[in-house]
Amino acid sequence: MKRLFFATLILTFSIAIASAQSNRIVFGPLEGDDAGILTVHNGEDIEIEMWVRTDPDNPAYIAGVIHPLMSEDYIIAIRNGVEMDPDYAWRGWEVWLDGPYTHNPDDNFPIPEDHTVEIHLAIVTPFDPFPWDFLNTEGEWDRYGCFLMTCNTDIPTENQFYPFSEGWYPHDGQGTLWAFDWPPGGTIVPEQSYGGLYFESDTCIYIPGDVNRNGASLELADVLAMIASYRGIVEPYYLCQCSEDPPIFDFAATADPNGNCIPNELNDVVTEIGAYRGSDTVSGCPDCPGSGPLLIGQDKER
Repeated sequence: MKRLFFATLILTFSIAIASAQSNRIVFGPLEGDDAGILTVHNGEDIEIEMWVRTDPDNPAYIAGVIHPLMSEDYIIAIRNGVEMDPDYAWRGWEVWLDGPYTHNPDDNFPIPEDHTVEIHLAIVTPFDPFPWDFLNTEGEWDRYGCFLMTCNTDIPTENQFYPFSEGWYPHDGQGTLWAFDWPPGGTIVPEQSYGGLYFESDTCIYIPGDVNRNGASLELADVLAMIASYRGIVEPYYLCQCSEDPPIFDFAATADPNGNCIPNELNDVVTEIGAYRGSDTVSGCPDCPGSGPLLIGQDKER
């Protein structure tokens, strides 16, 4: 019934308007105007972000969206729906999820084998009183929401990229679409950019003392990075899985130069400064010790 309501709304619009350059949606981490790569681990819960940008010269605000996302069954174990950004819990909008749709050779537009499509939809409903909140970013990027998924296990961690791609309804082939408010109505296919997943090794790969993880340990920049990390004024330079039972996915390995498995302590700052001066040594957490060339200040017995 919901799909019929949305289809009826679109059919009442005029002929689709040509896509404007600034109307764009990104599926994945936003890097410039495109989707980046999300680095993940086997079995990890992940968020595939949706970022939207609307053209300030649009003839009307966006009043309905269809956002299909296709992913490979090999890499995704569980699909957990869509979570809207709090700023887009709009008054007057109805939001739902269609699917999951899988391969069926009898469909008019079959989904490829071993792939699944989930479709996020949202529409302004005339049953709610004014004022309605339409989609209008005025040419700026806004985080719209995310698809929630759980990665499969035993995915190879070689240098391989697993992309997401546009999905569609298997009965009519309808893909990504935005609908304008009436008048003047009309629909538009926004430009799209799709990211993907890179599965990182479950073993932490780093050099103890290389806090900023630029490949060179015990530089002045590492000391400054450790101080900034301790003060909480920078994001972690490197997160990895540091243990197996239970797995800890977000361990800031390079911010633990004293090797006690607790990153960002004052003693980590003291250790990094001492190692930089040559009067102390750095080490990694025993659960994920890291590796790399021995440099000045590192323990030669390691």
